[in-house]
Amino acid sequence: MIAAAAPDGVALSPLVAFFAVFTRPQGDDAEPAGGLDEDAIARLVDQARAGDASARQALYLQHVDRVFRVVRGMLRSDADAEDVTQDAMLTVLASLDRYRPRPDARFAAWVIAIALNTARRRFRRRRPELTATGELPDVPDAGIDPVAALDRARQRRALLVALAELPEREREIVSLRYGAELNASDIGAAMGVEPATIRKILERTRSRLGARLEDLLGREGGTR
Repeated sequence: MIAAAAPDGVALSPLVAFFAVFTRPQGDDAEPAGGLDEDAIARLVDQARAGDASARQALYLQHVDRVFRVVRGMLRSDADAEDVTQDAMLTVLASLDRYRPRPDARFAAWVIAIALNTARRRFRRRRPELTATGELPDVPDAGIDPVAALDRARQRRALLVALAELPEREREIVSLRYGAELNASDIGAAMGVEPATIRKILERTRSRLGARLEDLLGREGGTR
């Protein structure tokens, strides 16, 4: 199941698809498909620093969903994750004057570092509970395929359980890689860890995580 390889030597697309089940409760303002390159982000940062409200909004929209995907597996509920996401994004926008570009890390790595610190403060106050994995939907929204909605809910629950079982550092690194889609250099910049160490942890953890997801989903499949 967890097999496709990314350029930096770790599996990518299947786990990215799993993390996509972490959608914000108020996620109508989703990030633009494909995202912006670093030159475009740098221009937005300069414009936002100069007081351009539309540039601030564009930076927010570009990063808010990936922040939520990172912090959701570290916290107890969607509500906690949404609170942390909003606090982190407010801090990002209020701190743009302190941002200094680095040749070895994207702007997203700086954003995610702020999100990590915000989530860690919440995590210390309220540790995640293994059973706080959300409920399966009783009645799907109109227009949504009920089978697809049920499968998505099962994947979400399985991912929350599997992440909760990981040590904190491994959970953060996996979330940064597959939730925020950062590379090893970006993750290293966000966490203060050497990229080579990040790659080793990902190589070790992704197999265990993939096997655990298959086990959890297989058990549920056997009860249908």
